[in-house]
Amino acid sequence: MKKTITALSLVAALFTASSTPAALATPAAPELPAACAAIVTDLAGKLTKVVSSLLPLPNVGAVTPLIGDLLGLVTALQSSGCLPALPTSGLPVPVPVKGVAYAGPVDQCLPVVMNLISSIAGLGGTILGAASGGLPDVGKITGILTTLLKTVTDLLSKCGLPAPPGGLPALPGLPLPVEHS
Repeated sequence: MKKTITALSLVAALFTASSTPAALATPAAPELPAACAAIVTDLAGKLTKVVSSLLPLPNVGAVTPLIGDLLGLVTALQSSGCLPALPTSGLPVPVPVKGVAYAGPVDQCLPVVMNLISSIAGLGGTILGAASGGLPDVGKITGILTTLLKTVTDLLSKCGLPAPPGGLPALPGLPLPVEHS
């Protein structure tokens, strides 16, 4: 009987020693699809064009197609699994074809994605509102661009996206740091 208790104690000790490191190990961050880096680089390039087309003097004609391009890149990041998809209401909505599902921190990333889309839409509204009349207010555009670039910086850090080569564009006289995840 004493041999059985000793053997069981030994087995229990070995089991505990072998399972404890695995239980304490932190899971590795999910691997991003390869397309994410290319899309983020394209996003940074489009943002550079937007900033240079709007400041110091706005060129509404040059920026108008870039607004759609920016929204298209957000959609591309979502359909590539680089960002989470937006929640849908109870209404049936066509679901974009997804190659890979997003596996990152949705609770941190999704609000930033929604802020990014809102910032792009706000910029588009300001630009398109000015397209029918005179030039848009440069102060308002600067504020929207500041918010947009801050949101993209948050997107990189909170969604685990790679920083683009050369970083993000900065507004003239207002450098924005790029945070690495």
